[in-house]
Amino acid sequence: MSYDLLFYKQKGNEISTDKISKYLSDNLVPVDEGGTQWFFENKDTEVYFSFDYNEPDDDYQVEEDVVPIDDFDDTNFSFNLNFMRPSFFGSEAFIFVEQFCKDLNLFVLNPQSDSENPYKPNKQEQFDIWNKTNLWASKDHFSEMQSCYLGEQECYKVWEYNFNRQKLQQKLGDGYFVPKVFFFKIKQNNQPITLATWTEHIPIILPATDYILLVRQYKKLFRTVKDTVLVSRDNLLNEFGNYFDEYDFPNCKIIHQRKADQVKNKFNSIKPEKELGEFAERLAMEHLFNAKPE
Repeated sequence: MSYDLLFYKQKGNEISTDKISKYLSDNLVPVDEGGTQWFFENKDTEVYFSFDYNEPDDDYQVEEDVVPIDDFDDTNFSFNLNFMRPSFFGSEAFIFVEQFCKDLNLFVLNPQSDSENPYKPNKQEQFDIWNKTNLWASKDHFSEMQSCYLGEQECYKVWEYNFNRQKLQQKLGDGYFVPKVFFFKIKQNNQPITLATWTEHIPIILPATDYILLVRQYKKLFRTVKDTVLVSRDNLLNEFGNYFDEYDFPNCKIIHQRKADQVKNKFNSIKPEKELGEFAERLAMEHLFNAKPE
């Protein structure tokens, strides 16, 4: 199941197929080998969607019941976003759709709506239309897909952080690490959890997650030990809270170099609460739903 939009231009708008293609390649992702699809995936948020160019067939004849749209020409470009995905997929995708149409003066025809005429898209309106069906489909197919449930607002906070991760990294520079937040699920009960990593007690932004995976390397009895330790964020802050300061991004903390140096011994001696591989596994986006049967 997917949500599709068709892009139109007003008659007299001379924008070419090549110009639209170049815009997508420059601002979204390079076109595929076939030269007709732009499949975008954000490595930080794991959101994905696509644009396609549907090349007209020279032998195609318009069916009698297909009525041309006055004052508009079809660009033969379309947009596709799957249903049964976290709601933040729409939050991210429709930001681009709105900007795409604004920059190129394009209009959308929505096959899923009652409107028969192309119109200027609004990201919130498009999100609301898509998400209504998205939540319904998620609820209807929840058991069938063996999916995990997490509320929209909880997921949105993770997306908002991951969506801004690169900006935070650029702002802080190479002296700090801004980790990605990952979704995992507990093997025993299929409950979703969030996790970030902290490597070798370096200066870091600590996002709001359920767990932190400490990645360690230290000397012990003339040998180098490399291991990972999983601890809850609450317990981590019980141990290290005095070394962290509040950061000006929602629910984030930061540890600076001087204090990071001070926690070296404590970082390398903290005991694990659980073994990650036994406790949880990665949760794919297609199995993370924001609606479930009541």
